[in-house]
Amino acid sequence: MNTVLIYPQLEFMGTQLATPPYSILFIADYLRKRNIDVKTLDLRFDKINRVLSIIYETAPEYIGISVMTGPQIYHALKISKIIKKEFKDIKIVWGGVHPTILPGQTLQNQLIDFVIRGEGEFSYFELVSGKKKSQINGLSYKKNNKIIHNPNRELLDSAELNKLCIPWDLVNPMRYIKNNTLNLITSRGCPFKCSFCYNTFLNNYWRGWTAEKCIQEFNRVLNFDIQKINFYDDNFFANSERIKILFKYFKNKSLEWKAELRVDKLTYSLAKEAKKHGCSQMFFGVESGSQKILNILNKKISLEDIIRSAKITKDINIIADYSWMIGIPDETKEDLQKTITLIKKIKKINPDCDFSIKILFPYPKTLIYERAIKSGFKPPTNLYSWSKIRRQRAPNYLKHRNQLEMITLISSIVGKKIFTQKKIPIFKLIRSPAYLRWKKEIFRAGYENVFFKLSQKFFEKIISKHDSNHYDPFSRKIISTRNN
Repeated sequence: MNTVLIYPQLEFMGTQLATPPYSILFIADYLRKRNIDVKTLDLRFDKINRVLSIIYETAPEYIGISVMTGPQIYHALKISKIIKKEFKDIKIVWGGVHPTILPGQTLQNQLIDFVIRGEGEFSYFELVSGKKKSQINGLSYKKNNKIIHNPNRELLDSAELNKLCIPWDLVNPMRYIKNNTLNLITSRGCPFKCSFCYNTFLNNYWRGWTAEKCIQEFNRVLNFDIQKINFYDDNFFANSERIKILFKYFKNKSLEWKAELRVDKLTYSLAKEAKKHGCSQMFFGVESGSQKILNILNKKISLEDIIRSAKITKDINIIADYSWMIGIPDETKEDLQKTITLIKKIKKINPDCDFSIKILFPYPKTLIYERAIKSGFKPPTNLYSWSKIRRQRAPNYLKHRNQLEMITLISSIVGKKIFTQKKIPIFKLIRSPAYLRWKKEIFRAGYENVFFKLSQKFFEKIISKHDSNHYDPFSRKIISTRNN
């Protein structure tokens, strides 16, 4: 038996460090350990001709495609259409966050034969190994013009997760390494229940590799001459006992790393230990400067927690990167102003911090979704509409959409140190009007709106042509990796 797993293209800046397609790699590892021959393709790098060539060679019955909401849907539909045209008998299986959220709507598209809901390791193995469709938990499929949803599949427990490895031989690792840096993930889920997060409706509680398993995988990637790791876990610090062991490992290996942490869990003691053992940056999802909005989002944090995190990271000399959110149902002008004011306060406390502001898009089955519906939100009705979702674009139900989008655009410039880089002239042209608007809080649409967007696209197009240029998340600069 054999199968092909595909990770479609994403809409990302050509200089960004690509994260390995872990969603398909862990499934591939599970399959191979059960004697399934599997090929993986990452369409951020692999061309269509290679996809078709692999399919011709292996003649799989099923092809699995991992899909997130937004632009990746468009690219997933595109590759699905090509495959269906060339290989009429092959069954297309979509998995990932978006098909899990809306399996019925996904299957309404004629290009898609099956949907795997939730984590795909068990369900996809049972499908490709020939188990009866009606007996596969987590599977949705079409039968006699009806869409059938089998019972949900239980999430992998910690013991099962610890049996999974990253099959680096199925990809070219050097695609995902620049300036000796790798994006890595060591856990799934989160112990908290933010009202906008997909983890909530999946009941995706935190499960992570043990410290021993982490060290085993770290040692493998160190063979690729890795010196810096950017952890993509939703909550890397969730298990304090694991962290203590990893701290000792990091110190002995002289690794530099960054990870996400909740502001209410940050203490001077933890920050000092993290800094001592290689942590140079922390990412915080703080979302709002209004306590009312924080409560709506079920963040379980306070404004004092956010302010304290800025003071701690400044004192300990850890770079803080804050993520903020606007366009939230029931958010007033006063709430929005409070967010802008708090961002400026945080920036004053810790001038070296980074920040970004995104617009909330309410996803079905999240707790915020019904609140958005009551506010007039009309969700997309098909895959093509969902593929147009961008976090810098305001949904139609929101008032003052242009203002929200302008704030997001301005924040992407003034909030990132990269735009202070003097050796790139276009940055100066973008930065000057953006800083003025941010300082004066002039967020109504103007000519800069078009100028910023055109400049950003031009910059991405030019830089992406040069493989030696890369954004380094640790130095927060565009650097040359020609000699790396």
